[in-house]
Amino acid sequence: MTTSRELRRSSSGMGDEMQPSSEGERKSLDLVQRTVVSLIVGGVIAKVAIILALYVVARGRYELPYDSVIGLWVMSGVIGLVGAASVLLLNRRRPYHPLVLLGLLPMAVSAYWLFG
Repeated sequence: MTTSRELRRSSSGMGDEMQPSSEGERKSLDLVQRTVVSLIVGGVIAKVAIILALYVVARGRYELPYDSVIGLWVMSGVIGLVGAASVLLLNRRRPYHPLVLLGLLPMAVSAYWLFG
């Protein structure tokens, strides 16, 4: 005898939601989803921070006042920190984990050319 749940599953057939059958499969699916979303979010935010740091180094020094250069340089660090913290939160870690310092990498690299 079939239940109503089995009937709904067999009749719909076109559902886009996966029904994990075991706990291991559920954990694996969760890990893959968190990894994909982390790569997307981290990649987009990292690109913004890197492009801002490159702009400050390449054109900002010559075309902008010094205080604007410093402001944009600090903004690249803040954006990087926010991106790193969001990736850590997506992976169920504390946002003040030491790995959040990776977000300061574009700021640190651009400081070499700005102040060196």
